[in-house]
Formats: sequence, C-alpha cells, structure tokens
Amino acid sequence: MVMFGMMFGDAGHGALLLLMALLLRSGRPRRLVQLRAMWPFVAGAGGTSMAFGFAYGEFLGPTKVLPVLWVAPLDHPERLLTAAVAVGVVLLALAYVAGIVNRWREGGPARALYAVSGIAGSALFLGLAGLAAGGYLHHTLLTLTGAVIAAGGLVLAASGLFAASGGGVPGATQTTIQLFDAVVRIFSNTFSFARLAAFGLTHAALGDIVWRGTTALAHAGPVGLIGAAAVFTVGNALAFSLEALVAGVQALRLEFYELFSRVFESWGRPFRPWHVSTQRTEVAP
Repeated sequence: MVMFGMMFGDAGHGALLLLMALLLRSGRPRRLVQLRAMWPFVAGAGGTSMAFGFAYGEFLGPTKVLPVLWVAPLDHPERLLTAAVAVGVVLLALAYVAGIVNRWREGGPARALYAVSGIAGSALFLGLAGLAAGGYLHHTLLTLTGAVIAAGGLVLAASGLFAASGGGVPGATQTTIQLFDAVVRIFSNTFSFARLAAFGLTHAALGDIVWRGTTALAHAGPVGLIGAAAVFTVGNALAFSLEALVAGVQALRLEFYELFSRVFESWGRPFRPWHVSTQRTEVAP
C-alpha cells in the first residue's frame, strides 16, 4: 500500500479510492458484492495516496489547492528517486530478516547462516550498501566496514553454495556463477525500486498536462470554460484509471519478485498463500 501510494500520490485521487472502499464496504454496487472483503485494501491504498498527495502538493493535479509539504515530483525528481531507492533498501532489509527466520525454521542455524537468502545474503547486501554509502559520502571507515562485511557474506554464501553443489570443479563453477548472480540481483533488485519514483513522476506529469490544458481553455470565454471542464473531468478520469492500474501492478511486482524471492524458496513445506474468503450472493433484480 505504501509503494502504491508513492506512485499514485494525489490527494484527490486517493479520496476517490477511499470513496470506492466505502461503497464496497456498504455492498454497492451489488454486482461487486463478492469483493466486499477487499475494501480495507482499497481504503489503505487510498489513504497512502492521499498522504503522498499532501507531501507532493497534488490534488487532482498541480492545482495549487495544497501546499507542497515535502517535494514536488516534477521540480525535484532526483530527491524522489533517492527516496525511492532508500525505501527499497529498507524493504529489502526487512525481507532478509524474514528470510533468515524462514531458513532457520526450515533447516536450523546452519541453513540460516549459509543461505543466500539468510545471514550470508544479508551480510552481502548490507556490506554492498555500506560500500555504496561510503563512496557517496566519501567516508573511508564506512567504505572499509562495508567491504569487510560484504567479503564475509561472500565467503559464507560461497561455503553454503559449494557444499550444496557436491564439490569438485563442477561445484566450484556452479558456485561462482551463483555468487555472481547473487551480487547482480542485489544491485538490480535495489535499483528496481526506482520505479516508485518513475511512476510517481508519470502520475504527476499526466496531472500537469491535464491542468495546463484546463487553464489554457479556461481563458477562452464561455465555450472555453465548458471545454476546460470537459478536459479536467475526462483527463483526471483517464489519469486515475491508467495510473491506478499501473501503480497496482508495479507494487505487486516489486512485492512478489524483489521481496518474496528472499522470503520463500522452492523447497520445504508447500506455500499456501493467504486469500480473501468470498461468497457468491444472488441478488434479485
């Protein structure tokens, strides 16, 4: 929900989502009554969208109805991009914590220590993060500390992968490839969270286009006012529909691929996902 709100940051559009959630909760429209149990998720998405809308100063676009409390996306995209990657680092760290717990429950302390999604992978991730932060801040001690932690994580992960591969030259080759893949995945997964900023910028840009068209027509007399109202209504409807779909898909994509890939592995107990219990109710016309 937080990732969705960051990409769909508009207080007006978030309020529409909250209204939709309340309608679902009340059982309206009746054709969607089977989705009634989903209303808390729609409400949560609307709430986070409103929160980021206040932070961005967006209300149905850059209408100047709200002041900018944090950053205007189109004015300072680099700040939004940095924040998106920082959010990704925090979420990945939490995913590694959950991964350590799961590896421990699946195979005990040894499994948790040597797994790429366990302590070894966590150390590699934190070490690389320390290296990047030390280089950015020109902090020598932080850089050296990150290098040591990353090296320790590599050694632990290599030991676990080599033992699982069966040893020998084929095992060493497989371990090398898997270590390379683990490092590449850490970088790609971390920077994949930049899409939180990218789609937030897209949403803001669409709102800006609609608002510019609206204000341009508003100064063209009575006919222009009618056109401005049409552009504002239709433009916001299109932006709401497209961006809600895109933000929802991208938030789920980040959750399942970047985060859940560290929590779950393809062995152990079968994964039975949590689901919303639904029932079909026939409604007389």
